[in-house]
Amino acid sequence: MKPAVFCLISLLLVGCSEADKDTQNAGTADAPLSSLEKAAIEAGVIPDSRNISLSGAFERRSDLGEDRFCAVGNDERGYQVGLIAVFGPDSKCEGQGAATRNGEEISIILDSEQRCTFTASFDGVALQLPGELPESCASYCTPRAGFSGVSFFLVGEGDAVARSTRGREIENLCPGG
Repeated sequence: MKPAVFCLISLLLVGCSEADKDTQNAGTADAPLSSLEKAAIEAGVIPDSRNISLSGAFERRSDLGEDRFCAVGNDERGYQVGLIAVFGPDSKCEGQGAATRNGEEISIILDSEQRCTFTASFDGVALQLPGELPESCASYCTPRAGFSGVSFFLVGEGDAVARSTRGREIENLCPGG
């Protein structure tokens, strides 16, 4: 084996070892960053999710419509959230509730209909809902629609932007703060 190839393989193994350590520490706000993550953050390639607030407006557009998520508040006091997932002109899910953040984990509780509780992931740019949700979450949806697996991308930071997020039946998805 050529020395250059051996060095490359060694570096990859060390990088994987560092990634495993970080994965074990994931979910804590004080989780140490690997040297690769630090370099990427310093270069502006990825955001430092430990220093980014969830407060803001998120969207995802498709041929079926615009999915939206908003959050007003902060990590210390929690967030008021609203979300809508659109599956055509007459098919959607829409709700409001509260959220708390622990690192990249966002615990969301919708409680205006049946109580719907789940944990989403947030990397500083995208918010991803889990692929499986409790049956109670269907109470926020029309038939053949669901929040499962929906994702949103940050389009604007801050409470003011979040408060301008509109729904269908809920005019202001995030009115408070």
